Amino acid sequence: MKRFIRTLLAALLFALWTAAAYAHGGLWIARDAELRMMKKLVLFPMSISDDLNEFAVDGDESSAVFRQNDFLHRRLSKKLKDANILRLAPDIGEQRIRETVAPFVSLLAPAPDASARAAEVRRLTMADGYLIPHFRENWVRIDVSPETTFHFTLRAWTERRDEKGSRVTKDRRYPVVHVVPEREMELRIMDVDYTLYDEQGRPVLSFENSGRRYCADPVEMYEELAGEFVDALKDARKGKYRQKKSDENAVPVGLSVLSTPEELAGDELRTRAFQFALYDEARRQDRLRLGDGTPRFLIEAEIDRCELVPTWNPPTAWVTTNSKIYDESWTDKEGKRHEVKRTEYTQSVSHSFGYYSYHAEASGSLRLVDAATGATVFSRRFAEADDKRIDACRHAFRAFCKDVAKYIKKNENPEKA
Repeated sequence: MKRFIRTLLAALLFALWTAAAYAHGGLWIARDAELRMMKKLVLFPMSISDDLNEFAVDGDESSAVFRQNDFLHRRLSKKLKDANILRLAPDIGEQRIRETVAPFVSLLAPAPDASARAAEVRRLTMADGYLIPHFRENWVRIDVSPETTFHFTLRAWTERRDEKGSRVTKDRRYPVVHVVPEREMELRIMDVDYTLYDEQGRPVLSFENSGRRYCADPVEMYEELAGEFVDALKDARKGKYRQKKSDENAVPVGLSVLSTPEELAGDELRTRAFQFALYDEARRQDRLRLGDGTPRFLIEAEIDRCELVPTWNPPTAWVTTNSKIYDESWTDKEGKRHEVKRTEYTQSVSHSFGYYSYHAEASGSLRLVDAATGATVFSRRFAEADDKRIDACRHAFRAFCKDVAKYIKKNENPEKA
């Protein structure tokens, strides 16, 4: 039995590890990015405008954005030990940098474009690049959990145990009407992205992450999202997503332009994250060589649908059983002492309010095309689900790239199969 439990726990831990191993979120890395060489970075305060020209530096030490800026700087400095992170946001307990270091004021002023900002960053700090965190969304929605009535039959009883065994006494049952009251529930919706620019102002890495949580503290929620970004940046600097050396017989494959749903049209950050996810899954296959030589095949992807789907979880109520144990003793007429353990059981009703949960659903098609003839070699329809939208597509990308590798093994290099 113990061996079975250990085996089950090991299987569960492995399942959790493998699920987490593919949770990359909205990551994108430029193919020629030299992230390891970027030793000095300027960290801008949180941007709250679409054109990245308005930075949240106002507020005191208790304000959420003030503590969010502080957390990101501390986390980056802790995780990226080989990099010097210069912050432009206020430091908790210190005066603001734009009040104490006048030359840096210009870095917080509006810039016409990324290259102009990069030139100013380089001139003033000699940094290798700069990082801008940006709130896409950060707001609270009010959901209402309706009043709901439940009917239960509760039980209360006493159990006595002595040398003669156990017996139940004072056993009674009674009906209960339990009302879950109406309640307004605050759902915080937070969507944040991070873009790392090189010294020319060219984006070399971006990461988008989002969350939805009831009764959430905005700082704690941001810390979770920011922590995932810092971990992804650390992995990227260590070369985790670099194209590995492939078999010399690997077939060169190219990735065509990705077709995304209409609601994502114009969203460059998310579109290139989808493209990177497909590239990243293809590079995991030894028999595929990407971006090296004239492609023998092209992978075409059309994502028809990729969205978060809400599920309403209605109010629930359930019965819980509580117990109290008492030790008793008594002496009979013959002077013999008896030990009695008395346990009193009572039942009560607990409840939870109604709420929305979300999961991502993605569907579309993937095709392998002969680059020379334009003929479709094979195609697959997919429908996947996950916590994150891009990761839902990754499931389909991963399975398809494995199919491509199998096809190449069987048809392109039969002597190696």
